[in-house]
Amino acid sequence: MGLNADDKKPAGMSLADAYERIRQWYSHSIPLLRQKMGDRDYANKSEALIRALPPAPQLSELEIRAVLGEVIYGNLEWAYHQTDGNYKMAAYAHGALETAGLSWSINEEEKQKLKTSVLWPHLMINRQ
Repeated sequence: MGLNADDKKPAGMSLADAYERIRQWYSHSIPLLRQKMGDRDYANKSEALIRALPPAPQLSELEIRAVLGEVIYGNLEWAYHQTDGNYKMAAYAHGALETAGLSWSINEEEKQKLKTSVLWPHLMINRQ
């Protein structure tokens, strides 16, 4: 999946700010998830991740990257093209990662570090 050519991304947004926008939108959109998803297993995993998302100051940069990755390719991908009225969820993720000069993909060393995260049980990379 990818953004459309005309999709705008927020310029200069930090990882933490993008994460907070994403966290807030998903937290308020659990009813949409329940309505939209026919795959109950995926919906349950997505909802569990959403409910586990703490405020940005409680997470490391790596944990935030992992959540942004979930928007792009994982348990939060169901809302890739959903918008909060400003930007699509994927635009926040891609835009902040580009601003930081980082990738959404997690390497093996980073994966090992994430195993101690409260988010680990809910991340798609935990199942790969």
